[in-house]
Amino acid sequence: MSTKTTFKRIALVAVAALGLGVLSVAPSSAAVNSDLLSVSAATAAQTTAETATATSVTTTLAFLAGAQYDSMSVTASLVSGPATSVALPFLALVETASAGIDTITAVASGGNVAGAVTNPNNASKVSNLTNGAAQVSAKYKVYLGTDSRTAPTVAGTYVVKLTPANVSTGSLNGTAQTITFTVTKDAGLDTVVSSATSILNTGETNTATTDATVLASKTASNSVAAATLVITTANAAGNETNVAESVTVTITGAGVLGSGSVANIATITSVGRSIVVKKGDIVEVFPDGTAGVGTITISSLAGKVLATESVTFYGDVAVIVASVNTTVLGVKSNAKAISAVAYDASGYLVGGAVLKATSADTTIVSNSYSAATGNTSATTGSTDFDLTGVKAGTAKITVGLATSAADVTTTGYAIKSDAVTVTVGGGATEQADVIVGLDKQSYAPGSAAFITITPVDKAGKALAPGTYTVFASTGITTSSPLDSITAGSLVFTDVTTITKAVAATTDNIATPSNSVVYRVYLPKVEGDFTFSYKTAAIGSYPGNVANAGLTRTITVNLSNPGSQAAVDAAVEATDAANAATDAALAAADAADAATAAAEDASAAVATLAKSVNTALGNLKKQITALTALVNKLLKKK
Repeated sequence: MSTKTTFKRIALVAVAALGLGVLSVAPSSAAVNSDLLSVSAATAAQTTAETATATSVTTTLAFLAGAQYDSMSVTASLVSGPATSVALPFLALVETASAGIDTITAVASGGNVAGAVTNPNNASKVSNLTNGAAQVSAKYKVYLGTDSRTAPTVAGTYVVKLTPANVSTGSLNGTAQTITFTVTKDAGLDTVVSSATSILNTGETNTATTDATVLASKTASNSVAAATLVITTANAAGNETNVAESVTVTITGAGVLGSGSVANIATITSVGRSIVVKKGDIVEVFPDGTAGVGTITISSLAGKVLATESVTFYGDVAVIVASVNTTVLGVKSNAKAISAVAYDASGYLVGGAVLKATSADTTIVSNSYSAATGNTSATTGSTDFDLTGVKAGTAKITVGLATSAADVTTTGYAIKSDAVTVTVGGGATEQADVIVGLDKQSYAPGSAAFITITPVDKAGKALAPGTYTVFASTGITTSSPLDSITAGSLVFTDVTTITKAVAATTDNIATPSNSVVYRVYLPKVEGDFTFSYKTAAIGSYPGNVANAGLTRTITVNLSNPGSQAAVDAAVEATDAANAATDAALAAADAADAATAAAEDASAAVATLAKSVNTALGNLKKQITALTALVNKLLKKK
């Protein structure tokens, strides 16, 4: 053998030895033991709007690793599902213990990411992260989806299999698990209309937030809407976004309908009495020449009634009804002193009618063919009129329709209200007295009483609203303190403001414009109770100075109805007691008489007994003598 050959063989041996040495440095794997794959539940529920949630079913892979980097894995796969579904199971990492997930590199760098998702049919490897033996575990949420972030779209039953595997040695103790998923359609994703809200707007507007009351002329128009209806639909879960269905809108009674987009609100025209309205479109209501109420019904395509609205169409003014708002007018302009309401021949309110008011005596109330404060309300049909008082007295006011003041002068109103009477009161120069009254003459202790104060003229008529001095500075005083809200006796200042809007005070109650009413709480005692006041100085009563500086009193009785009832009951009880006493005395007398009779009877019996005993004694003696005689005669024989 040559030297060269010998060196070659030595080299080969060395290379082989080196190779064996390289192989010998690979990590050795210990056996994995106690491996277990478990699930938190064998069944799970999910909706078509969900992926992984806080309540998702979980699976846990746990094992005893013999050495660092010993590994196991778990794989999720679909066993069965609805025929049209493409959803598959996903694993989302929740937590780990002494474990790294997937690659050795990730394990070495401590790479565990909660929420990290493993795709269907892919093994998620769980490796021992510690340097030596350890108990290792990893928990995952299990859920279905068409991808890791998209919920399943098909409802039905799905069966998912979770398969464990021993990566380190191939041996396996744990067994596969199955979970049955029931996927239901999320109610929020339902596209079927189940409910609706509607808002009725006046005219061709769509911005109202609450329903308007719509009064509209019956005059037919194919292009000018009386009202606009905004409809918002929702599914059974109240979700508005996913609902795509149209609705059916029908009107009965007066009126016709049309629909279109908000952008075309000015060009929508009438179509008919029943129309299909697509989602997002508005509905307009048009007059059809008929007076009456148009009832609008909104229904789903399945026929469920979702909402109703109504519009009233009126005809020409046929009836006007006037009423008085202010009891006594002042010598001035009196705002909204009277009102009038217009009706058509069918009794429907007429909105927007132009009405005028005329006084029968312009020396008392100066209005002649006067316009209303504003045209008749489009929602209430009511018109308010300001009236100007000229001097004290009464005047009749008529409200009606006419084309000019000349028409009223020559022919009168073609259509008018019945005349209403208004009173113009005097002012401070005519004040002649003050009337103070209470609502009752007797009260229960502690109850409320109402004091009415009314300045009047010399005829006793109420004065116009204004400021009047009615009392001296002492005001109204009482015979004892009042249990009032203000916790003291009620005292009025020497200047009392008489207005419809009474000055703010806790004891003050708003009343008609010519009076002020105060509420007080009376003492909680029984007996007569007196209110006293002194009228103001002479200058306050130019209409009758004789009423100035007078002291007056009003006396009421405070009594508790229950007290008299108690007194009556006590009297009746006393009478009953007296009657019982008399009966007892009579019974005692009868008993005494019976006792005396008994005693007399007893004495008579004793006397009789004594007589009987004597007679018996005598009879005995006679029998004894007779017996002796008989014996004597027998011996002689």
